[in-house]
Amino acid sequence: MGLNIFSLRDMGSSMDLITAKRLGQWATRLFIALFISGLSILTIYTIVQPHVVTKTFDTSSFSIYNDLQQKYGDELKCPCSVIASILDQFVKIEPISHEICSSPFASKQYRNDLIAGLMSNLSIYVSRDYRRFLSAHLQALQGLCQLSKTSVYDSINQFRTSLFVTSQLLSKINFDDQLGSLIEQTKSNAPTTFRRHLFLIRNINHGNAYMSTYGTNFEYIGAPNAPTYTYLFTRAIIYDGCSCGLYLNCTSQANFIESNSFKLTPVKGLKIGCTPSESFRASTLECFYDRSCIDLIHQYTNYTTFHNPVLNMTSRFSINTTIAELIDNLFIERWATKMNYSSYFHECSPLYCSYTYIQKKSSFIYTITVLLGLQGGLSIVLKWFCPKIVRIASKVNDCRKKRTNTIYPVNSLEMTPNVTLSTTIHNPACNLESISTPIASRTIVTTSIRFSSISTTNNTTNLNSTINTTTSTLTSTTVPCSKLNFQLTSINISDVPLYVRSFAIADFNNDRRLDIVVFSNYDESVIILRGNENETFTAENIFPKGRFEFVNIMKVGDFNNDNRADLVFTYGNLDHINILFGNGNGAFRVIDIQLETRECIPEDIAVADFNHDNYSDIVVIDNDDSKVCVLLGNANDTFSSYLMFSTGQYSWPLSVTINDFNGDGHVDIAVLNSNALNVGIFLGCGNGTFEVQKRSFTFMGFYPNHIVSGDFDGDALQDVVIAQDFTGILTLLSKYKNGFFTVMKKFIIKSDGGKRIVVGDFNCDDHLDIVTADMSYGIDVLTGYGDSHFEKQSILSDKLISYGTNIGVYDFNNDTYQDIIIANPESSSIDILLNICECCVRGIHKR
Repeated sequence: MGLNIFSLRDMGSSMDLITAKRLGQWATRLFIALFISGLSILTIYTIVQPHVVTKTFDTSSFSIYNDLQQKYGDELKCPCSVIASILDQFVKIEPISHEICSSPFASKQYRNDLIAGLMSNLSIYVSRDYRRFLSAHLQALQGLCQLSKTSVYDSINQFRTSLFVTSQLLSKINFDDQLGSLIEQTKSNAPTTFRRHLFLIRNINHGNAYMSTYGTNFEYIGAPNAPTYTYLFTRAIIYDGCSCGLYLNCTSQANFIESNSFKLTPVKGLKIGCTPSESFRASTLECFYDRSCIDLIHQYTNYTTFHNPVLNMTSRFSINTTIAELIDNLFIERWATKMNYSSYFHECSPLYCSYTYIQKKSSFIYTITVLLGLQGGLSIVLKWFCPKIVRIASKVNDCRKKRTNTIYPVNSLEMTPNVTLSTTIHNPACNLESISTPIASRTIVTTSIRFSSISTTNNTTNLNSTINTTTSTLTSTTVPCSKLNFQLTSINISDVPLYVRSFAIADFNNDRRLDIVVFSNYDESVIILRGNENETFTAENIFPKGRFEFVNIMKVGDFNNDNRADLVFTYGNLDHINILFGNGNGAFRVIDIQLETRECIPEDIAVADFNHDNYSDIVVIDNDDSKVCVLLGNANDTFSSYLMFSTGQYSWPLSVTINDFNGDGHVDIAVLNSNALNVGIFLGCGNGTFEVQKRSFTFMGFYPNHIVSGDFDGDALQDVVIAQDFTGILTLLSKYKNGFFTVMKKFIIKSDGGKRIVVGDFNCDDHLDIVTADMSYGIDVLTGYGDSHFEKQSILSDKLISYGTNIGVYDFNNDTYQDIIIANPESSSIDILLNICECCVRGIHKR
């Protein structure tokens, strides 16, 4: 077949005519095949596949819509041309009040006529005679009816003026359901505001002990033999054992009392009490349904007008329903509602309605119409696609023929001998080290033995290396050490107690071994203990006796950015901070800097770089004035002026810790406010300023005295632990979020007071442990599991601990295991507990 529907331009202008004609014929054949196949598939799909059909109807009248609605039901969709309409256009709602509110009893005229026969001075009647309450009760009835009507009509007007929004015309059933729900909501909300206002007024009157005009809740009493200028005392009146001074709703049965005989004539359903309004709330309308009761009231009030009103028994409320219950229902008997669906239809004004359905079998005309629309597009795509496919296939075929006819040199197949063998067995120990930790232990051991055999043949020294690597890989653990072990080392400094209360640990002479600086309150001297290679120390006085008085707090920092450890401490009467700059050889500059801190008397201090300038800064907490002071270090051995932040009046901060609590890379400050029983967080901004304190209340009891921080639950967020004096309780605050700790746990530790806590990792499991020191129970370690759970281990008796003992955690012998230092004020030595726990796992072995 020589049919060709493609021109030379379609096949490429660079192609010769013969090739273009040949490829054009193949492209035409491909086009015809694909066109027929595609059109067949589309035809079958169109016939088989159901399609959606939408019919549109004109809905110019409500009758047409009703006919369509009956025929198609909820499948009929009619979009509104006006989607928001005022409810008053198609909803009418009217409350029907209780008969009492429309009766003469609630009118001013009846009340005036009734009390016209009473004495104008009501005090003539006995204090509990109902004639003193009658006028107030009728006035309260009138006022409650008026207020309830006002409240109801306010709610109804708000409902009527609200918008009813619908994008589609609702069916009558849905219309009735939605409007019925809105009406019921309005009914339930109507009494809410009225009840709240009435409740507020009642409690204000009772809470302020206002005396009733009728003298029904309090009465004046005079003291015997009192001078004439004294004031009168008041006494609460008691009704049936209930005192008006304690309760606002004390009531008793209402009675008419005859003054000459004190005869009591009860009035059915009515009460007297602390105030007329409260007693009327507790009353019922029973009397107003009873002709004899009405006549009794008229008799005692000398009512002469010929009018005897009485209520009919047509209410939904029973005759013994209290006024309080009627108030809660706003005196409403029922609600008359009317919804006009046709008015809603005209407000919605749908221009058309549509009905959508699925037609499973396509008609012949529909199929032809679809195919005619698709064949044009299919033809255009295939005319563009087929020439390109044919050209690509032609080029691939030409390349395949060329590659088949290519001749390669014979020596190109030669390879260097033994290369693969050498690469395979070379240094198997190094290959073993690259295996990741999660590989199962059995697989690692098997691989090690196989490689070791090969290595022995070539070089026997590879065996030990392979075994050592395997051992390091196998010994890993996530469980805390079953038993900690420490070795006690004492550093004798003097023959008499030194009364050491503070120490500072750092490498002061740059020999890569930690040194200890202590202050002796006994002879007022500063002593440095230089660390030696054999785990011993050499003592030396670095300042003459008497230079400093009673050093209390001592910290280490680099305040001049010379990479040498400096000292900051408080001494004297705690109104100074003293800075000693280290020389790097274990000595300090004699000329020191004294920072006056009379505006911020230090209770505790901490050192950190708050503004990222590589100069150590100082934070001071003032217990007396309840504030935090920050001193920022400068480049010229000076400090900036104080930045002061309040911790809350009378909060009495006692301890401070620093860390990055919100993970923004800036150092924050956490303060233990001992009197306020909370932890205050000052979030650092990275420039030396801080946000306002955010408090996390601990509810931990009394005597909190020390705070430390760290990640104790493994969530990568910093937590805090608080110790309490005398109670033996450690409180863990964790799950920091938005400035507050959200989870609190408590641990009970035996304690007699003076508890200190520090943080370390003594079993090398990368989970923080807590060390506690107590003068009666020695030193305990809470080994952490990394999930806020701990296991207690006692590691030292109380013989080295006294009140005021200070402890710290450092590595004194450079074995990568953390040790504990103890400074006992009553001792003449410094004690160190060297960590020799065998369960530690490190890359460096113990010596």
